[in-house]
Amino acid sequence: MTNMSLKKHRWKKTAGWLGMILLVISLTACAGNSAEPGMNAGGETNENQTETGNNSPDDVAAETKQGTGTFVGLIDNHSAEIEVEGTPTAFQMDETISAAAQSLERGTPVSFEYVERAVEGDAALKQLVLTKLEASPVKEATDSGAASDLPAEKSIELELEGMKETKTATLQRGDGYAIYMFDIFSFDAKTNKLMMNYDPDYHVIISKLPADYNIEELAKAAKSEMSKIGDVEQRSGDQLYETMRDAELFLIAQGKGLTQQYIVKNIGGQGFAFLLNQPVGEASEGFGPHAFASINAVVATN
Repeated sequence: MTNMSLKKHRWKKTAGWLGMILLVISLTACAGNSAEPGMNAGGETNENQTETGNNSPDDVAAETKQGTGTFVGLIDNHSAEIEVEGTPTAFQMDETISAAAQSLERGTPVSFEYVERAVEGDAALKQLVLTKLEASPVKEATDSGAASDLPAEKSIELELEGMKETKTATLQRGDGYAIYMFDIFSFDAKTNKLMMNYDPDYHVIISKLPADYNIEELAKAAKSEMSKIGDVEQRSGDQLYETMRDAELFLIAQGKGLTQQYIVKNIGGQGFAFLLNQPVGEASEGFGPHAFASINAVVATN
């Protein structure tokens, strides 16, 4: 082969390799501009790309529910207890709701909104989480002494012989309050006495307390009077019936065939005292649950 032919052969070979190198570079550049969806060329997540199907349960909008009740108090910084239809109920809350709750006094009527969230590990259990909490506006009283927006009848849940049932109670008016009465009772507005039809000795005497009432003085006076029938015991916390745990004072005395209970509650910022007189007898079992349910349904009107 001549020198001229050899040079031509080497040039063709070199040109072929150069073409292959340029092709590889071109393909690499194209691949860089066609990054995986959701990622940019540098491997970072593309913020404009929305991934679907991976939302956690907390991200799914839960149905907001509304309710009303009586504020019992804070359990801790992240939960509070509200009495709803006579039943103390625990609610979870964030820092904003907690700040609002700290300004509420025990016994304040409240309105609230909440959502239900499943407890991790047990979908059957629901956690109630407050999204809104505020004191209910004071009810406007009429000349007759009844709050103008109270219904004439109300369905109230109570527990009888270990079974929960709902019964209808009718609105009655007393001195500065309204009370819902079951059909086993009669109410005397002049004496503020709720009496059992079967035997009037089973009764509740309701007293509206002055604004400056003193719990210690009330306890001292009640103990002195109740000691006439037996030893007086002051109860609180788990010693009380669940529906009475928001009471500011709970005294009980037993003896001489009689049980008396003296209960002080703050209802809507107004103090009330309830003296329950319960003889030992056939009607004892039904009297207590009905009386407690009516007490918990009392509304301050003026």
